[in-house]
Amino acid sequence: MRTLKGSATGLVWLFIFLCTIITSSAWGAKSASIVICAETGKVYSSSNPDVITHPASLTKMMTLYLTFQALREGKFKMDQKIPVSKHATKQEPSNLWLKQGTSITVRQAILGLVTKSANDAAVVLAEALGKGSEPHFAKLMTQKARNLGMAKTIFKNASGLPNKQQITTARDMATLSRALYLHFPEYFKFFKEKEFAFKGTVHKNHNHLLGKVKGVDGIKTGFTCASGFNLAASMVRDNRRIIAVVLGGESIKARDKKMTHLLEATHASLQGQPLPQKKGKYASIGDLIHTIDTSSQQTQQAVYLSQTGDVKSLDVAYNSLDALFNDIAPPQNKTKPKVNKNKNKKKKKKRA
Repeated sequence: MRTLKGSATGLVWLFIFLCTIITSSAWGAKSASIVICAETGKVYSSSNPDVITHPASLTKMMTLYLTFQALREGKFKMDQKIPVSKHATKQEPSNLWLKQGTSITVRQAILGLVTKSANDAAVVLAEALGKGSEPHFAKLMTQKARNLGMAKTIFKNASGLPNKQQITTARDMATLSRALYLHFPEYFKFFKEKEFAFKGTVHKNHNHLLGKVKGVDGIKTGFTCASGFNLAASMVRDNRRIIAVVLGGESIKARDKKMTHLLEATHASLQGQPLPQKKGKYASIGDLIHTIDTSSQQTQQAVYLSQTGDVKSLDVAYNSLDALFNDIAPPQNKTKPKVNKNKNKKKKKKRA
């Protein structure tokens, strides 16, 4: 089995190499990008954001959206085992190499999509939610896309494997990325997992910006010959969250370089501008907690919105969470209003 996996992996890399040569010649025509505010949806910058292209494995973001929705509605449980069909095992790599007749938990399938971008795991989820049919699930995906405002996206499968009719735009993929962040904050954390161990094999996350670009915490990569190298990324820094999408990259390195430039340039341009968070909300608790210093190390400045809606900053070291939160939301001395006990007493009626 290991020899088979190794051979398949070699073929995949050869396929990518050949596709890279083909993609490079046509890269300029299909290149697209967009950067938006995660909180408001405001577009900070864009280039060909509405050009039609193919989503590749960014498709799996919608598969995950519907999976997260099923979890919230109680249709799925994280430890629930879902069966692996023959159709799932027939998917082209990347795969977890699932076997027909076995099962995989919902959590394992989610992590398989996020890190390895496993096509077989995507089909397992699709069939579980699509009444045993991946094409039916694809219709549900497209319907959800319309509901979210993704006007130019059509899904034909759950994985993003090549299909001429499966199309999207950078704007639509940014809309989907933002929806995942806003609608499922409890599950969005999955996208920052750097690796996933499954049956003795450790699968690294394909998003190389994790751990390399400060604040990047997801979300998904993708590649086919027709699409080029795609990446949707989320970055939170200084209490701001930025979402960016790059489609049609000519190589992994070029795609990652372009994404890093977009994120860094956008963040720099926003310095000094009002924060987009709603009153009473904090974009990153990490930005607050890192001001706690119990080891005399230098702390960074944290920016947050006060309860009155004012932009404030924390640039001193705290030695406890209580001290930190006391400054953020100081306790108010409230006196209970005196209650007239006799006021609400009902007069007893005399029996005749």
